[in-house]
Amino acid sequence: MASTPKRSVRLRSIVHAYLGDLAKLGAYGRGRSGVMRRFIEQGIADALEKKVISARDVSEFGEEEESESEDEE
Repeated sequence: MASTPKRSVRLRSIVHAYLGDLAKLGAYGRGRSGVMRRFIEQGIADALEKKVISARDVSEFGEEEESESEDEE
C-alpha cells in the first residue's frame, strides 16, 4: 500500500462545535471525523459531477476499489 503523508489540520473552535452537533445527530457520521469524511466525500462527488475536477483511478494510489471504514472520534 502506498504511504500517505500525515498532515495536521486546524479548524476553528466553532467548526469543531458544529461537527460535534452533527455527530450527535448520527445522520452524517459517527464522531467528528466521520462527519468530516462525509462532507469531504460529498464535495468531491459534486465537483466530479460538475466536471470541476477529473476522476482519478484508485490504483494510482495503491488502493483497491472502495473500502468503507468509518472513523470514530
